[in-house]
Amino acid sequence: MASKREIKKAVKEMVYDIMDECDYHVVSMNKNADAAENLMDEVVGYHEMMMAKIRVTKDKAGFRALRAQLEEDANNFVSKINELA
Repeated sequence: MASKREIKKAVKEMVYDIMDECDYHVVSMNKNADAAENLMDEVVGYHEMMMAKIRVTKDKAGFRALRAQLEEDANNFVSKINELA
């Protein structure tokens, strides 16, 4: 079960990092504050979706696929944050 715990931790860390960056853009009254708030909503939905997938995954191959998806999605979110700047 360590794999399930590790991937949940990785998802939460990624979500918290994205939320922190978006919060910075909102608090600093950046011209893209609305886009940052929309990205925050998207990240919350992503977190819920990934946690649901993790709950139903039972085997190592499934966890490997989730890790690959997490890395790809994290890169996608980082590029969206970079567009806010």
